Amino acid sequence: MNKIFMNQVGYLPGSVKRAVLNFPAEDFRVVDENGDTAYEGKTRHFGNDDISGEDTYVADFTILSEAGSYRLEAGDVKGPEFKVGYACFDKLKRDICKCFYYLRCGDALARRYAGEYYHEPCHMSKATVYGEDVEPVDVTGGWHDAGDYGRYSTAGAVAVAHLLYAVRFFPNILDLEFDIPKEKCDNGQLPDLLAEVKVELDFLMKMQRENGSVWHKVTTFNHADFIMPEDDKNELFLFPVSSLATADIAAVFALASGIYKDYDKAYADKLMERALLAYDWLRENPKEVLFRNAEGSNTGEYPEAEDYSNRYWAACSLYETTSEGCYYQDAMEQKAKLEAFNKVATMKLYQGDVMTCLGWGDDGGLGGLSLILKKEDNALTLAARESFVNEAKRLVANGEKNGFNLCMERKDFIWGSNMELLKYMMVLTVANLINKDEAFEDAIVAGLDYLLGCNSMDVSYVTGNGEKAFKNPHLRPTAVDDIEEPWPGLVSGGPNIGLQDEKAQTIPKDSAAMKCYLDDVACYSLNEITIYWNSPLVFVMAGLK
Repeated sequence: MNKIFMNQVGYLPGSVKRAVLNFPAEDFRVVDENGDTAYEGKTRHFGNDDISGEDTYVADFTILSEAGSYRLEAGDVKGPEFKVGYACFDKLKRDICKCFYYLRCGDALARRYAGEYYHEPCHMSKATVYGEDVEPVDVTGGWHDAGDYGRYSTAGAVAVAHLLYAVRFFPNILDLEFDIPKEKCDNGQLPDLLAEVKVELDFLMKMQRENGSVWHKVTTFNHADFIMPEDDKNELFLFPVSSLATADIAAVFALASGIYKDYDKAYADKLMERALLAYDWLRENPKEVLFRNAEGSNTGEYPEAEDYSNRYWAACSLYETTSEGCYYQDAMEQKAKLEAFNKVATMKLYQGDVMTCLGWGDDGGLGGLSLILKKEDNALTLAARESFVNEAKRLVANGEKNGFNLCMERKDFIWGSNMELLKYMMVLTVANLINKDEAFEDAIVAGLDYLLGCNSMDVSYVTGNGEKAFKNPHLRPTAVDDIEEPWPGLVSGGPNIGLQDEKAQTIPKDSAAMKCYLDDVACYSLNEITIYWNSPLVFVMAGLK
């Protein structure tokens, strides 16, 4: 079928603007909302595209900069409506931030803010400490992690980190308001983003034991059925501590302390106290304490093969916050261990330079962000800058291999491929701060275009944003709440060549990577949502110029 693939939301006036056609067309035109021609141009034939499975033609209309609503036409084929203007992403930014509010666990949702997506208080009971004969623990609050109702320390810490690093690199994001309850602080009210992040930070504090270690997760023993969160009455369990969770919490509490000190000194001091407590536990327990699910339990595991990247991030974060040399030395030691491990690792969670990875499975890049913020010239900070710039160059080279200018290869289309892309876009964003490069900027725009519709599925992977936005996330409340549309701003996991669920396996195995996707609630390996797929998009949008 002949189609025009393009960003269905919009373009900033000065940005690159491209659409991709899967059919021969020499000419194209852009028409305004009155049907008048705003721009005419010639397409460029790129050729067959391995990751999309299309013979691609590129229509470039970068010169179009006047604010307005438009469509692109080629022959008798019409593309989706899109906007040009400095405000074209305002709704998108609000939506992707407010998603965290909708994912709140406990008694925090209010009809005034959630509207038709309100639900009753949930998961308010204390949690049993699995395998220990101790009193149950109050760990209420925080965010539901994904399509299920689990809450996970490493995942939560990384999502918070994306948001807080966005604040550090791009403080104007704090001006964004997205209609959530206000939170008082020393100087009046917290900015909305910091108010929402505090919800998860408060929960993560409850996940820390008195000795500084951190429980890996709190979930029911098995995933809940597709029911509303308040109907999930099964027993909650706190599963064993891990050095992974403890290091991540040390890192993110130190990061948060440096931000919240300008708003609530007592809270910032508490965060730093907890960060140091966690770090002391790590020093007292130098041997890795990894995590595996209890036998018979099937909730999210979040396993990692090592904890060097987690400890590295913790040391870098504390060094950036305190400037104490002991953390610098610890970071040097953990960096060496991480690099040595990755030289022999057979299974890698990240396809690029591990020192630029920004996900829950490898934290090296998060440590790098702290070092880049340090603005010093030493072995660690120089290496961090070099890693980000070199990785960005690799990503740009990937984009030159396909008609979409997408910085991904087939092997990147794994479970949560959209997060892989968003991590890459974070790398490109930071690299462009270090070494401004038009090629980096073009690759960021191409990635955003892909997410918002310029892909061979012709779908926007953010609910409520784009004429053909996906509508059936693998997410329990939106599946059973009898509301036709899911709440806006959810990022789908995206195409996945692994096709790990039964519904996904109806897709031919030899399909092009971009086409390994179904907008179906049953497709947990393709269409689930999670907090750490939204959070990197917040970072990228904060840095978009």
